[in-house]
Amino acid sequence: MGETSKMTSLPTSGQSLSDVSAMMDDALAAMTGESAGKLAATAFWGTKQIKDITREAYVRFSGWNALFTFQEPGAARIENDVIDICVGLGSGGKLARGNLTSGGTESNFCALHAMRAWAREAVPEAIRPNVVAPYSIHATVHKAARVLDIEIRTVPQGPFDPVDLDAMRNAIDENTIGLMGSAPSWPFGQVDPVEEMGKIAIECGLWLHVDGCVGTYVLPFFRELGQDIPNYDLSVPGVRSLSGDLHKYGFAPKPLSTILWKSQAEQAYHFLPVTDWPCGLYVSQSLVGSRPFAPIAAAWGLFNGLGREGYLANAKELLRTRETILDAARNIDGLVPWPTHGPLIQIGSEGFEITKVIGGMTVRGWNLLGVQEPPAIHLTVDILPSDELSRFVKDLEEVTGLVRDGSADDDGLLSYGGIAAEETAPKWLLSAVEIFGHGEEGAH
Repeated sequence: MGETSKMTSLPTSGQSLSDVSAMMDDALAAMTGESAGKLAATAFWGTKQIKDITREAYVRFSGWNALFTFQEPGAARIENDVIDICVGLGSGGKLARGNLTSGGTESNFCALHAMRAWAREAVPEAIRPNVVAPYSIHATVHKAARVLDIEIRTVPQGPFDPVDLDAMRNAIDENTIGLMGSAPSWPFGQVDPVEEMGKIAIECGLWLHVDGCVGTYVLPFFRELGQDIPNYDLSVPGVRSLSGDLHKYGFAPKPLSTILWKSQAEQAYHFLPVTDWPCGLYVSQSLVGSRPFAPIAAAWGLFNGLGREGYLANAKELLRTRETILDAARNIDGLVPWPTHGPLIQIGSEGFEITKVIGGMTVRGWNLLGVQEPPAIHLTVDILPSDELSRFVKDLEEVTGLVRDGSADDDGLLSYGGIAAEETAPKWLLSAVEIFGHGEEGAH
Protein backbone atom coordinates (compact mmCIF):
# COMPACT_ATOMS: atom_id res chain seq x y z
CA MET A 1 0.00 0.00 0.00
CA GLY A 2 1.11 3.55 -0.65
CA GLU A 3 1.41 6.22 1.98
CA THR A 4 -0.38 9.52 1.52
CA SER A 5 1.47 12.69 2.42
CA LYS A 6 0.18 14.75 5.31
CA MET A 7 -0.64 18.42 4.91
CA THR A 8 -1.17 20.87 7.74
CA SER A 9 -1.96 23.91 5.61
CA LEU A 10 -3.01 24.84 2.09
CA PRO A 11 -0.07 24.47 -0.32
CA THR A 12 1.44 27.76 -1.46
CA SER A 13 1.25 26.90 -5.15
CA GLY A 14 -0.76 24.41 -7.13
CA GLN A 15 0.52 21.28 -8.82
CA SER A 16 -0.04 19.89 -12.29
CA LEU A 17 -2.94 17.61 -13.09
CA SER A 18 -0.55 14.68 -13.48
CA ASP A 19 0.94 15.35 -10.04
CA VAL A 20 -2.51 15.61 -8.45
CA SER A 21 -3.54 12.42 -10.24
CA ALA A 22 -0.47 10.67 -8.85
CA MET A 23 -1.41 11.82 -5.34
CA MET A 24 -4.90 10.38 -5.87
CA ASP A 25 -3.37 7.09 -7.02
CA ASP A 26 -1.26 7.05 -3.87
CA ALA A 27 -4.30 7.59 -1.66
CA LEU A 28 -6.26 4.89 -3.48
CA ALA A 29 -3.39 2.46 -3.01
CA ALA A 30 -3.79 2.86 0.74
CA MET A 31 -7.52 2.03 0.58
CA THR A 32 -9.29 -1.31 0.48
CA GLY A 33 -9.41 -2.84 -2.98
CA GLU A 34 -12.82 -3.14 -4.57
CA SER A 35 -13.13 -6.93 -4.35
CA ALA A 36 -11.71 -7.11 -0.82
CA GLY A 37 -14.33 -4.65 0.38
CA LYS A 38 -17.30 -5.98 -1.56
CA LEU A 39 -18.68 -7.72 1.53
CA ALA A 40 -18.54 -4.70 3.86
CA ALA A 41 -17.00 -1.26 3.54
CA THR A 42 -17.08 -0.80 -0.21
CA ALA A 43 -20.06 -2.93 -1.19
CA PHE A 44 -22.60 -1.72 -3.77
CA TRP A 45 -20.16 -1.30 -6.65
CA GLY A 46 -22.23 -3.73 -8.65
CA THR A 47 -21.11 -4.48 -12.20
CA LYS A 48 -19.05 -2.76 -14.91
CA GLN A 49 -22.27 -1.55 -16.54
CA ILE A 50 -23.32 0.12 -13.30
CA LYS A 51 -19.95 1.83 -12.90
CA ASP A 52 -19.93 3.00 -16.52
CA ILE A 53 -23.37 4.61 -16.20
CA THR A 54 -22.40 6.23 -12.90
CA ARG A 55 -19.22 7.73 -14.34
CA GLU A 56 -21.13 9.09 -17.32
CA ALA A 57 -23.65 10.77 -15.00
CA TYR A 58 -20.88 12.38 -12.96
CA VAL A 59 -19.11 13.71 -16.04
CA ARG A 60 -22.33 15.32 -17.27
CA PHE A 61 -24.00 16.49 -14.05
CA SER A 62 -21.25 16.96 -11.43
CA GLY A 63 -21.66 20.74 -11.30
CA TRP A 64 -25.42 20.85 -10.84
CA ASN A 65 -27.09 21.59 -7.51
CA ALA A 66 -30.18 19.50 -6.78
CA LEU A 67 -31.59 22.31 -4.64
CA PHE A 68 -32.56 24.14 -7.82
CA THR A 69 -34.40 21.48 -9.80
CA PHE A 70 -37.42 23.81 -9.72
CA GLN A 71 -35.52 26.04 -12.15
CA GLU A 72 -34.41 23.28 -14.51
CA PRO A 73 -37.12 21.31 -16.37
CA GLY A 74 -34.63 18.64 -17.45
CA ALA A 75 -33.45 18.09 -13.89
CA ALA A 76 -37.02 18.10 -12.59
CA ARG A 77 -37.96 15.41 -15.10
CA ILE A 78 -35.06 13.23 -13.94
CA GLU A 79 -35.94 13.79 -10.29
CA ASN A 80 -39.64 13.06 -10.83
CA ASP A 81 -38.89 9.88 -12.78
CA VAL A 82 -36.62 8.61 -9.99
CA ILE A 83 -39.18 9.33 -7.27
CA ASP A 84 -42.04 7.75 -9.23
CA ILE A 85 -40.05 4.57 -9.86
CA CYS A 86 -39.05 4.42 -6.19
CA VAL A 87 -42.66 4.82 -5.08
CA GLY A 88 -43.56 1.92 -7.35
CA LEU A 89 -40.81 -0.30 -5.94
CA GLY A 90 -42.09 0.58 -2.45
CA SER A 91 -45.62 -0.57 -3.45
CA GLY A 92 -46.95 2.91 -2.81
CA GLY A 93 -49.80 3.12 -5.28
CA LYS A 94 -51.24 6.30 -6.81
CA LEU A 95 -51.59 8.20 -3.53
CA ALA A 96 -48.02 7.67 -2.33
CA ARG A 97 -45.35 10.36 -2.44
CA GLY A 98 -41.58 10.45 -2.06
CA ASN A 99 -38.62 12.68 -1.28
CA LEU A 100 -34.94 12.28 -2.04
CA THR A 101 -32.40 12.53 0.78
CA SER A 102 -28.66 12.17 1.30
CA GLY A 103 -28.77 8.78 3.03
CA GLY A 104 -30.45 6.54 5.57
CA THR A 105 -29.60 8.86 8.45
CA GLU A 106 -31.47 11.75 6.85
CA SER A 107 -34.33 9.53 5.66
CA ASN A 108 -34.92 8.17 9.16
CA PHE A 109 -34.59 11.68 10.58
CA CYS A 110 -37.25 12.91 8.15
CA ALA A 111 -39.57 10.06 9.14
CA LEU A 112 -39.20 10.83 12.85
CA HIS A 113 -39.60 14.56 12.24
CA ALA A 114 -42.82 14.04 10.27
CA MET A 115 -44.06 11.59 12.88
CA ARG A 116 -43.48 14.14 15.65
CA ALA A 117 -45.17 16.94 13.68
CA TRP A 118 -48.16 14.68 13.01
CA ALA A 119 -48.35 13.64 16.67
CA ARG A 120 -48.61 17.24 17.83
CA GLU A 121 -52.04 17.20 16.19
CA ALA A 122 -53.02 13.54 16.49
CA VAL A 123 -51.54 12.74 19.93
CA PRO A 124 -51.51 16.10 21.75
CA GLU A 125 -51.31 14.39 25.14
CA ALA A 126 -47.81 13.13 24.29
CA ILE A 127 -45.77 15.61 26.34
CA ARG A 128 -42.51 13.62 26.14
CA PRO A 129 -42.90 11.67 22.89
CA ASN A 130 -41.53 8.16 22.56
CA VAL A 131 -41.29 5.60 19.78
CA VAL A 132 -41.26 1.84 20.33
CA ALA A 133 -38.93 -0.29 18.21
CA PRO A 134 -37.14 -3.66 18.19
CA TYR A 135 -33.69 -3.77 19.79
CA SER A 136 -32.09 -4.06 16.34
CA ILE A 137 -33.37 -0.70 15.09
CA HIS A 138 -30.55 1.19 13.39
CA ALA A 139 -28.26 3.51 15.32
CA THR A 140 -29.27 6.39 13.03
CA VAL A 141 -32.78 6.20 14.49
CA HIS A 142 -31.35 6.73 17.96
CA LYS A 143 -29.23 9.60 16.67
CA ALA A 144 -32.17 11.33 14.96
CA ALA A 145 -34.33 10.82 18.04
CA ARG A 146 -31.78 12.61 20.21
CA VAL A 147 -31.86 15.63 17.92
CA LEU A 148 -35.67 15.62 17.94
CA ASP A 149 -35.95 14.93 21.69
CA ILE A 150 -37.84 11.68 21.15
CA GLU A 151 -37.31 8.69 23.44
CA ILE A 152 -36.61 5.39 21.67
CA ARG A 153 -37.93 2.41 23.63
CA THR A 154 -36.53 -0.88 22.38
CA VAL A 155 -38.03 -4.29 23.08
CA PRO A 156 -36.27 -7.68 23.27
CA GLN A 157 -35.05 -9.35 20.10
CA GLY A 158 -32.19 -11.61 19.08
CA PRO A 159 -30.89 -13.29 15.93
CA PHE A 160 -32.85 -16.44 16.79
CA ASP A 161 -35.66 -14.70 18.69
CA PRO A 162 -38.43 -12.82 16.89
CA VAL A 163 -39.51 -9.36 17.99
CA ASP A 164 -41.49 -9.59 21.24
CA LEU A 165 -44.79 -8.11 20.05
CA ASP A 166 -46.34 -8.36 23.51
CA ALA A 167 -43.43 -6.35 24.90
CA MET A 168 -43.91 -3.83 22.12
CA ARG A 169 -47.57 -3.46 22.96
CA ASN A 170 -46.80 -3.16 26.69
CA ALA A 171 -44.22 -0.43 26.06
CA ILE A 172 -46.86 1.84 24.52
CA ASP A 173 -48.21 4.56 26.80
CA GLU A 174 -49.85 7.98 26.55
CA ASN A 175 -46.58 9.50 25.29
CA THR A 176 -46.07 7.00 22.45
CA ILE A 177 -46.38 8.53 19.00
CA GLY A 178 -45.19 5.71 16.78
CA LEU A 179 -43.57 2.36 16.08
CA MET A 180 -40.53 1.55 13.96
CA GLY A 181 -39.31 -1.60 12.29
CA SER A 182 -36.66 -2.66 9.80
CA ALA A 183 -36.58 -4.41 6.42
CA PRO A 184 -34.13 -5.89 7.13
CA SER A 185 -32.36 -4.77 10.29
CA TRP A 186 -28.65 -4.04 9.96
CA PRO A 187 -27.45 -6.08 12.99
CA PHE A 188 -29.57 -9.22 12.44
CA GLY A 189 -30.47 -9.08 8.74
CA GLN A 190 -34.12 -9.91 9.38
CA VAL A 191 -37.32 -8.23 8.22
CA ASP A 192 -39.34 -7.36 11.30
CA PRO A 193 -42.99 -8.55 11.59
CA VAL A 194 -44.29 -5.39 9.95
CA GLU A 195 -47.78 -6.74 9.30
CA GLU A 196 -48.31 -7.45 13.00
CA MET A 197 -46.74 -4.11 13.93
CA GLY A 198 -49.11 -2.41 11.50
CA LYS A 199 -52.09 -3.93 13.27
CA ILE A 200 -50.81 -2.59 16.60
CA ALA A 201 -50.24 0.85 15.04
CA ILE A 202 -53.78 0.99 13.66
CA GLU A 203 -55.30 -0.26 16.90
CA CYS A 204 -53.41 2.29 18.98
CA GLY A 205 -53.61 5.17 16.51
CA LEU A 206 -49.85 5.38 15.94
CA TRP A 207 -47.52 6.11 13.02
CA LEU A 208 -45.49 3.13 11.78
CA HIS A 209 -42.22 3.79 9.97
CA VAL A 210 -40.18 1.03 8.34
CA ASP A 211 -36.43 1.52 7.94
CA GLY A 212 -35.94 -0.21 4.62
CA CYS A 213 -32.63 1.46 3.82
CA VAL A 214 -31.01 -1.90 3.05
CA GLY A 215 -33.96 -3.70 1.52
CA THR A 216 -36.40 -1.38 -0.24
CA TYR A 217 -34.66 -1.55 -3.62
CA VAL A 218 -33.52 -5.17 -3.57
CA LEU A 219 -36.09 -7.20 -1.61
CA PRO A 220 -38.78 -6.90 -4.35
CA PHE A 221 -36.39 -8.64 -6.74
CA PHE A 222 -35.43 -11.29 -4.17
CA ARG A 223 -39.13 -12.05 -3.74
CA GLU A 224 -39.54 -12.27 -7.51
CA LEU A 225 -36.75 -14.85 -7.52
CA GLY A 226 -38.67 -17.00 -5.05
CA GLN A 227 -37.23 -15.83 -1.73
CA ASP A 228 -39.61 -15.82 1.25
CA ILE A 229 -39.67 -12.13 2.18
CA PRO A 230 -42.21 -10.99 4.81
CA ASN A 231 -44.41 -8.04 3.81
CA TYR A 232 -42.89 -4.74 4.88
CA ASP A 233 -43.63 -1.90 2.43
CA LEU A 234 -46.26 0.81 1.91
CA SER A 235 -48.84 -1.80 0.90
CA VAL A 236 -48.99 -3.01 4.52
CA PRO A 237 -51.88 -1.43 6.45
CA GLY A 238 -50.52 0.86 9.16
CA VAL A 239 -47.23 1.71 7.44
CA ARG A 240 -47.11 5.48 6.90
CA SER A 241 -43.48 5.90 5.79
CA LEU A 242 -40.67 3.80 4.37
CA SER A 243 -37.00 4.68 3.94
CA GLY A 244 -34.82 3.17 1.24
CA ASP A 245 -31.23 3.81 0.15
CA LEU A 246 -30.71 4.10 -3.57
CA HIS A 247 -26.97 4.04 -2.86
CA LYS A 248 -27.32 0.53 -1.50
CA TYR A 249 -29.10 -1.92 -3.76
CA GLY A 250 -30.37 0.70 -6.14
CA PHE A 251 -26.60 0.68 -6.88
CA ALA A 252 -26.59 4.49 -7.23
CA PRO A 253 -23.52 6.40 -6.05
CA LYS A 254 -23.54 8.03 -2.64
CA PRO A 255 -25.16 10.11 -1.30
CA LEU A 256 -28.71 9.18 -2.32
CA SER A 257 -31.63 7.80 -0.34
CA THR A 258 -35.41 8.17 -0.25
CA ILE A 259 -38.20 8.64 2.24
CA LEU A 260 -41.51 7.38 0.87
CA TRP A 261 -44.90 8.40 2.24
CA LYS A 262 -48.22 6.55 2.26
CA SER A 263 -49.89 9.66 0.88
CA GLN A 264 -49.55 13.42 0.63
CA ALA A 265 -51.22 13.63 4.05
CA GLU A 266 -48.08 12.13 5.62
CA GLN A 267 -45.71 14.06 3.35
CA ALA A 268 -47.29 17.34 4.47
CA TYR A 269 -45.65 16.92 7.89
CA HIS A 270 -42.23 16.51 6.27
CA PHE A 271 -41.71 19.93 4.73
CA LEU A 272 -40.26 22.91 6.59
CA PRO A 273 -41.36 25.96 4.57
CA VAL A 274 -39.86 29.34 5.47
CA THR A 275 -41.40 32.67 4.42
CA ASP A 276 -40.28 35.08 7.14
CA TRP A 277 -37.16 36.33 5.38
CA PRO A 278 -36.43 38.65 2.44
CA CYS A 279 -36.50 36.08 -0.40
CA GLY A 280 -40.00 34.67 -0.06
CA LEU A 281 -40.89 30.99 0.13
CA TYR A 282 -37.98 28.66 0.87
CA VAL A 283 -38.73 24.94 0.84
CA SER A 284 -36.37 22.10 0.05
CA GLN A 285 -36.72 18.47 -0.95
CA SER A 286 -35.46 17.26 2.42
CA LEU A 287 -33.61 18.57 5.46
CA VAL A 288 -30.48 19.65 3.61
CA GLY A 289 -30.42 22.44 1.05
CA SER A 290 -27.62 22.25 -1.51
CA ARG A 291 -26.82 18.70 -2.53
CA PRO A 292 -25.26 17.00 -5.55
CA PHE A 293 -27.49 16.29 -8.53
CA ALA A 294 -25.10 13.75 -10.08
CA PRO A 295 -26.20 10.80 -7.87
CA ILE A 296 -29.84 11.45 -8.86
CA ALA A 297 -28.87 11.54 -12.53
CA ALA A 298 -26.90 8.33 -12.01
CA ALA A 299 -29.92 6.60 -10.46
CA TRP A 300 -32.03 7.73 -13.39
CA GLY A 301 -29.40 6.42 -15.78
CA LEU A 302 -29.29 3.09 -13.94
CA PHE A 303 -33.07 2.71 -13.95
CA ASN A 304 -33.09 3.25 -17.71
CA GLY A 305 -29.87 1.39 -18.46
CA LEU A 306 -30.65 -1.73 -16.43
CA GLY A 307 -34.42 -1.83 -16.39
CA ARG A 308 -36.32 -4.38 -14.36
CA GLU A 309 -34.55 -7.24 -16.11
CA GLY A 310 -31.14 -5.82 -15.20
CA TYR A 311 -32.01 -5.32 -11.54
CA LEU A 312 -33.47 -8.82 -11.44
CA ALA A 313 -30.26 -10.21 -12.92
CA ASN A 314 -28.20 -8.33 -10.33
CA ALA A 315 -30.41 -9.69 -7.54
CA LYS A 316 -29.83 -13.19 -8.91
CA GLU A 317 -26.06 -12.63 -8.69
CA LEU A 318 -26.42 -11.29 -5.14
CA LEU A 319 -28.33 -14.44 -4.22
CA ARG A 320 -25.62 -16.59 -5.81
CA THR A 321 -23.00 -14.86 -3.69
CA ARG A 322 -25.14 -15.09 -0.57
CA GLU A 323 -26.01 -18.79 -0.96
CA THR A 324 -22.42 -19.76 -1.81
CA ILE A 325 -21.14 -18.14 1.40
CA LEU A 326 -23.96 -19.55 3.52
CA ASP A 327 -23.48 -23.07 2.14
CA ALA A 328 -19.77 -22.84 2.90
CA ALA A 329 -20.34 -21.49 6.42
CA ARG A 330 -22.79 -24.29 7.23
CA ASN A 331 -20.09 -26.81 6.34
CA ILE A 332 -17.28 -25.17 8.31
CA ASP A 333 -17.02 -26.65 11.79
CA GLY A 334 -17.88 -24.08 14.46
CA LEU A 335 -19.51 -21.44 12.24
CA VAL A 336 -23.20 -20.73 12.85
CA PRO A 337 -25.03 -18.70 10.17
CA TRP A 338 -27.99 -16.72 11.46
CA PRO A 339 -31.42 -16.84 9.80
CA THR A 340 -31.79 -13.74 7.63
CA HIS A 341 -33.96 -12.20 4.92
CA GLY A 342 -32.30 -10.56 1.97
CA PRO A 343 -28.70 -9.67 1.18
CA LEU A 344 -27.12 -9.37 4.64
CA ILE A 345 -25.28 -12.33 6.19
CA GLN A 346 -24.39 -12.74 9.85
CA ILE A 347 -22.22 -15.66 11.00
CA GLY A 348 -21.68 -16.53 14.65
CA SER A 349 -19.55 -19.27 16.17
CA GLU A 350 -19.47 -22.10 18.69
CA GLY A 351 -16.32 -23.02 20.63
CA PHE A 352 -14.16 -20.04 19.68
CA GLU A 353 -14.27 -16.25 19.31
CA ILE A 354 -15.64 -15.12 15.98
CA THR A 355 -13.73 -11.84 16.42
CA LYS A 356 -10.53 -13.76 15.74
CA VAL A 357 -11.94 -14.97 12.44
CA ILE A 358 -12.72 -11.36 11.51
CA GLY A 359 -9.17 -10.41 12.44
CA GLY A 360 -7.69 -13.27 10.44
CA MET A 361 -9.77 -12.35 7.39
CA THR A 362 -8.59 -8.76 7.77
CA VAL A 363 -4.98 -9.96 7.67
CA ARG A 364 -5.80 -11.64 4.37
CA GLY A 365 -7.15 -8.38 2.99
CA TRP A 366 -10.90 -8.76 3.50
CA ASN A 367 -12.43 -5.65 5.04
CA LEU A 368 -15.26 -7.03 7.19
CA LEU A 369 -17.62 -5.59 9.77
CA GLY A 370 -19.09 -7.32 12.79
CA VAL A 371 -21.91 -7.46 15.31
CA GLN A 372 -21.06 -7.16 19.00
CA GLU A 373 -24.18 -8.47 20.73
CA PRO A 374 -24.06 -11.38 20.17
CA PRO A 375 -20.70 -11.53 18.35
CA ALA A 376 -20.85 -12.32 14.64
CA ILE A 377 -19.31 -11.58 11.26
CA HIS A 378 -21.43 -9.08 9.34
CA LEU A 379 -21.35 -9.40 5.55
CA THR A 380 -23.01 -6.87 3.23
CA VAL A 381 -23.24 -8.93 0.07
CA ASP A 382 -22.28 -7.39 -3.25
CA ILE A 383 -21.80 -9.11 -6.60
CA LEU A 384 -18.48 -10.97 -6.43
CA PRO A 385 -16.79 -12.54 -9.45
CA SER A 386 -16.58 -16.33 -9.17
CA ASP A 387 -12.80 -16.38 -8.59
CA GLU A 388 -13.03 -13.79 -5.80
CA LEU A 389 -15.95 -15.61 -4.23
CA SER A 390 -13.96 -18.84 -4.25
CA ARG A 391 -11.00 -17.03 -2.67
CA PHE A 392 -13.23 -15.66 0.11
CA VAL A 393 -14.66 -19.09 0.87
CA LYS A 394 -11.21 -20.65 0.89
CA ASP A 395 -9.87 -17.94 3.22
CA LEU A 396 -12.88 -18.32 5.52
CA GLU A 397 -12.30 -22.08 5.75
CA GLU A 398 -8.58 -21.72 6.42
CA VAL A 399 -8.83 -18.84 8.91
CA THR A 400 -11.62 -20.55 10.84
CA GLY A 401 -9.54 -23.72 11.01
CA LEU A 402 -6.56 -21.80 12.39
CA VAL A 403 -8.72 -20.07 14.99
CA ARG A 404 -10.46 -23.29 15.95
CA ASP A 405 -7.12 -25.05 16.41
CA GLY A 406 -5.70 -22.20 18.46
CA SER A 407 -3.13 -21.29 15.82
CA ALA A 408 -4.39 -17.72 15.31
CA ASP A 409 -4.76 -14.95 17.86
CA ASP A 410 -5.62 -11.95 15.67
CA ASP A 411 -7.99 -9.50 17.29
CA GLY A 412 -11.17 -8.74 15.41
CA LEU A 413 -12.25 -5.33 14.20
CA LEU A 414 -15.70 -5.86 15.64
CA SER A 415 -17.54 -2.60 15.24
CA TYR A 416 -19.47 -0.55 12.72
CA GLY A 417 -16.56 1.89 12.44
CA GLY A 418 -13.59 -0.12 13.68
CA ILE A 419 -10.20 1.62 13.68
CA ALA A 420 -7.50 -0.43 11.98
CA ALA A 421 -4.59 1.74 13.10
CA GLU A 422 -4.57 4.94 15.11
CA GLU A 423 -2.03 6.65 12.87
CA THR A 424 -4.23 6.16 9.78
CA ALA A 425 -7.65 6.79 11.33
CA PRO A 426 -9.66 9.98 10.67
CA LYS A 427 -9.05 12.57 13.38
CA TRP A 428 -12.75 13.11 14.11
CA LEU A 429 -13.14 9.41 14.94
CA LEU A 430 -10.12 9.36 17.23
CA SER A 431 -11.54 12.41 19.02
CA ALA A 432 -14.94 10.74 19.41
CA VAL A 433 -13.37 7.55 20.79
CA GLU A 434 -11.29 9.61 23.22
CA ILE A 435 -14.42 11.39 24.44
CA PHE A 436 -16.88 8.52 24.50
CA GLY A 437 -14.87 5.30 24.48
CA HIS A 438 -15.68 2.28 22.34
CA GLY A 439 -19.33 2.01 23.36
CA GLU A 440 -18.81 0.89 26.92
CA GLU A 441 -21.44 1.64 29.54
CA GLY A 442 -21.75 5.34 30.20
CA ALA A 443 -20.78 6.51 26.72
CA HIS A 444 -23.25 8.92 25.19
